[in-house]
Amino acid sequence: MLVGASREFLLIMGLGLIVAGLTTYVIIGILSVVHVRDKHPALRAELGANIAAPRMIGWFLRARYRAAGDTALNAIALPGCIGVWSILAGIVCVIVSKGIGYV
Repeated sequence: MLVGASREFLLIMGLGLIVAGLTTYVIIGILSVVHVRDKHPALRAELGANIAAPRMIGWFLRARYRAAGDTALNAIALPGCIGVWSILAGIVCVIVSKGIGYV
């Protein structure tokens, strides 16, 4: 009984983290791209304008926005970084929930 409840809890929590992270990433990704386009043309050439590009996701994962030295960009991009990490945490929760109970 406890194993089934744990599996369901992890699955629901993981799905919630994925949805919340995706929502955050889409909104903040667009805001970050616009800010980078307006204030940091060299960084825009490096990142591109596609928020779904792996380099943009990696940029948020590694918090590379801090290297620009722009406090406004730091404030905008921090929630996007948290969103990407919550997507990864949600994926891990879903994978673990699939493994529980099948031993």
